[in-house]
Amino acid sequence: MADFDYESLLDRAHEKIPQDISSRSRWALPEPDILIEGNQTIIRNFSDMVSMMDRDANHVYQFLQNELGTSGTREANRVLLKGRIPPRRIKEKIVSYVKTYILCHQCNSPDTSFIKVERTTQMKCQACGATRPIKL
Repeated sequence: MADFDYESLLDRAHEKIPQDISSRSRWALPEPDILIEGNQTIIRNFSDMVSMMDRDANHVYQFLQNELGTSGTREANRVLLKGRIPPRRIKEKIVSYVKTYILCHQCNSPDTSFIKVERTTQMKCQACGATRPIKL
């Protein structure tokens, strides 16, 4: 058996990992499908995005309403918001939600959940075990 040092074995293993696995993120949120119709802005794939987030749809909906400063209605799998809201602004708010309520601030993993500790809601990471208080 040939002598290999740790670094050369690690480099060899890294080279054998398929490029499509090592280069892309394991978790990606679908692009919001936004349609502006008259004086309404519609997010057509809202339920798809929420199911990928693994969060309460009402929480995401309320967050978007508050951040965008508008009212609206939620239907089966889409959201109707009052006013003509630029798609770029909606995307920015969704990214803000993901950074605040989904991604772990320690390891950046999306595997988080909300837990209640006494009267405080905390976000707990399933990957690294970190917890931090959040405001719902």
